[in-house]
Amino acid sequence: MIEWLGGEGYVVDIAIPLFGILLVGISSRVAETNGSERYVFPAFCCWLGYEVLLGLEAGTLVALPRPLGPIGAVLLLVGFLGLLFRGLYALWKVREPSGSSA
Repeated sequence: MIEWLGGEGYVVDIAIPLFGILLVGISSRVAETNGSERYVFPAFCCWLGYEVLLGLEAGTLVALPRPLGPIGAVLLLVGFLGLLFRGLYALWKVREPSGSSA
């Protein structure tokens, strides 16, 4: 079954975004994230989709048509980066300046 996703290396690569999804889910319940999880959670889902797509391309289960695999991987990677930076911007925008005292 591990060979379906391209071997042990790809399974480890898939586990990293899964850990990120769990971390975002836990942190949004424990701490105030100011709504940035709306962007960071889908970003990690895009990263997970990217890693699964690469694993399926290298594995033995599903062979996607040639242009769909690389195009899908690029789109998922762009989605991950865009959503991640949007989430970081949302956090940076709402933080209070440390030098101001009223």
